[in-house]
Amino acid sequence: MSPSGSSSPLPSDHEQNERQRPTLAPPARGLDASGVAMREPSLYGSRKASLALDIIVVGCGIGGLSAAFCLTQAGHRVTIIESYPVLGEVGAGIQLTPNSTRLLRRWGLGEHLKENAVRPEGIAYLRYNTGERIGFTRMGESLEREQGAAYYHMHRADLHKLLYDLVAPHVTILLGSTVTGCDPDPISPSVTLESGEVLWADLIVGADGVRSRIQRIVSGEPNPAELTGDAVYRTTIPASLLTRDPELREFIEHPQMTGWAGPGKWMVGYPIVRSYPFQVLTRTS
Repeated sequence: MSPSGSSSPLPSDHEQNERQRPTLAPPARGLDASGVAMREPSLYGSRKASLALDIIVVGCGIGGLSAAFCLTQAGHRVTIIESYPVLGEVGAGIQLTPNSTRLLRRWGLGEHLKENAVRPEGIAYLRYNTGERIGFTRMGESLEREQGAAYYHMHRADLHKLLYDLVAPHVTILLGSTVTGCDPDPISPSVTLESGEVLWADLIVGADGVRSRIQRIVSGEPNPAELTGDAVYRTTIPASLLTRDPELREFIEHPQMTGWAGPGKWMVGYPIVRSYPFQVLTRTS
C-alpha cells in the first residue's frame, strides 16, 4: 500500500514477489517437495494456457494450495492470500483415498506418500461393547491394483507441508492478510484486505473454508452451519503407549482403520506417521 493509502494492483514483478514470499522454517528432512514440479513432467501433457492470467487464491489450506499448483502448472501467475500469520500444525489424521492419491502421484508426490504415510491393510468394523468384528474390507495392495492408486493414512500437517513445499517456489504467498471484501466485477475483480489494500486479478478463487467470504459473494447469500446436535472429538496417542498394551498392540502391528459402532455413537481409529514439524512464518518486509 502506498504512503497516501491508495490501492495497489496485484504485483507481477518477480523481484517484488520474492520480497513478499514468507520466510520458511528449515526444511523438514524427507518432506521437502519444493523441487518436485521442476523435476516431474508438467500437467496437461506440458500444455500451457495461451493467455497467462493473474489469479488470486484466497486460502492457503490443502484446497488452496492444490488449486494454486494446478494453475501455475498451466502457466498462470498466482498469489495466495491467507489470514493466519503463521502456517503450522493443524488437525490430526486424514484418510487419502485413491481418487486423491492418484492426483498427488501425478503431481510428483508418490514417493513422499510412500515414505510418510501408512498404507492400511483394510477397514474393520467392531461392536462397541464386545469388540466383535462385524465387517472387514480388505485394502492394501489389492485396492491399489484395482483402483490404480493407493489408500493412505497421513497426518494432515504432513500433507499440508508437502503441498506447501510443492507450490511455494512458484507463487506469491501473503500471510497475515485477511480478506474483508470482494468485488466480483467481471472485467477487473478484486479483493480488499483488512489493511485497506486492494488487489486486482483476472480471476479470484475462493478456498477460504466453511465460513468462506468468497462463497457468500458468489452465492449472494450466507451459508451458515446448521446445528445437528453432534459433537466430534479427536486426539493422537503415541504408538509407544499402544505397543506396551497387549490388547492394543495389534492396532500398530497390523495397520488398519478400525470403527467401533455403538448406539448414537461412533469411534474411528487408525495409525499415522508424524514426520517432522511444519511452520511457515509471516513474510519479511
